Amino acid sequence: MFSETIKHYGLYYQVVGSAVLVFAQRGEDLLELLLDIDKEMLKGFRYLLKDVDDNTKIDAFYLIREVPNTVNLEELADRLIHTVISDVFYEVNILFHPIIDLKTGKVFAYEALCRPPIKITDLLSIGKSTSAYTEDFCRTKAIKSASEKLKGNTKLFINFHPRFLTDPFKVFGDFISTALSYNLQPSRVVIELTEYEELRLSVVRNFISFLKEEGVKVALDDVGSGYSGLFYLSELKPDYIKIDMELIRDIHKNNFKKVIVNHLIQMAHTENIRVVCEGIEKKEELEWLRHAGVDYAQGFLFAKPSPEPNSSLVEKIAKILIET
Repeated sequence: MFSETIKHYGLYYQVVGSAVLVFAQRGEDLLELLLDIDKEMLKGFRYLLKDVDDNTKIDAFYLIREVPNTVNLEELADRLIHTVISDVFYEVNILFHPIIDLKTGKVFAYEALCRPPIKITDLLSIGKSTSAYTEDFCRTKAIKSASEKLKGNTKLFINFHPRFLTDPFKVFGDFISTALSYNLQPSRVVIELTEYEELRLSVVRNFISFLKEEGVKVALDDVGSGYSGLFYLSELKPDYIKIDMELIRDIHKNNFKKVIVNHLIQMAHTENIRVVCEGIEKKEELEWLRHAGVDYAQGFLFAKPSPEPNSSLVEKIAKILIET
């Protein structure tokens, strides 16, 4: 399996004693290799990342001398990321996915999605020291792109993952400063918290309060996917909730899903929380959700994520879907 993966990327390897040396002409090729191979299988090894010329003799004696310079898997990934990071991030695309106001049929907001040329989630699961940088880069590029492309008072939904919030107040403070530097008012921003269950309740409550004081709105993602989501909804009082798309899929055919979503809508509206349903792909789903009182809708039924938001086209499609 290992040798087949090596050959798949056009790389070369050589066994020297008990070590396996992999040769790559480009750092990107080695990164892709790390992403494809089972990380658990690789964690027990030490790695040597070093430029060598054609005259360097690589043998057991060479490896023994270089042992102090070896690194573990996480450090190797981080070094490789830094080696190719400028090229990787130059090619990052920011896509915008519209969120429709079901009362007016107008585009209420766009969710910004970061799409790098490599599998960023897998990449971040290996290297941690560049994780925060990656997340920050994507947010900054999303803010810059939104400031240029989103018109009027259209809001921007932007994701935050708790694994990057070791210092939430600094992270969010820097984020707000960045938004202002691009003339994007905090009142147009909605912070979408994903997997917020990983953080202590008191921490989440404090930085939500901080964000609201700065004029930023807050959304909880994937509400309804489990008990913890309902608990956090009751404790945190966000401005918006996004109902888990698994509850939305074929909801018009499933009475149990209807009961759950109806209760979520009622609970949210009782606390003056607006409801967004994402993952809508069928007109029948939209019709049921609209009559149930959902405030906003998002999904491929209206449009796929695009680097160039086209509100007028999306609103034409929304009008047809809502009025027919």
